Amino acid sequence: MQARQYPPDTGPYANLNEEEKKKRLDTMVRIWQSDTERRIERDGYRSFIMAAGLDEYRYSVWMRFPEWERSAVVGQVVTLRRSQSGAPEDPALFSIWRRDPLLKTMPDWKARLPKENVFNIMVRITPGGLGEGVKWATVMPKEMIPRYKPAWPTQQEWVAWTHSFDWLSLAVMFIRAMLDAL
Repeated sequence: MQARQYPPDTGPYANLNEEEKKKRLDTMVRIWQSDTERRIERDGYRSFIMAAGLDEYRYSVWMRFPEWERSAVVGQVVTLRRSQSGAPEDPALFSIWRRDPLLKTMPDWKARLPKENVFNIMVRITPGGLGEGVKWATVMPKEMIPRYKPAWPTQQEWVAWTHSFDWLSLAVMFIRAMLDAL
């Protein structure tokens, strides 16, 4: 069996030193957290909850993979928590980046999206309970679909490609980090 070659860092920031890449990843986290908070305020809780899939799933984990640091992923966990008033509608947001050895087994998304500098995917998860198993789904973020249509594969190719990587394992690590931070 031949080992898959790990994709190299590419793009204008690929040759930055580790400290500069870390600063860029930290900045991505802050900007993404802020943008999502503003989106909740703009769209309203109900609309945001439905758009994030929290009307059906317990966690929505959004992940971004930058081309210039292929060993890192920036993740944002969105879930619901009880507000101080007792209403269950308040979304909880947690954004962080991490390096993960699992990424070395990921298919090279640049082969499908050569002109993109970040790949985005969302994993929606409902923990198993009461005798039920875990339910989960991978989703391309809705606002990204129009950007990816010209270069992205057919729906059948998308499903086959998303099944070629363990997105669930990567997403669960972000949920654990969020729970540890609470």
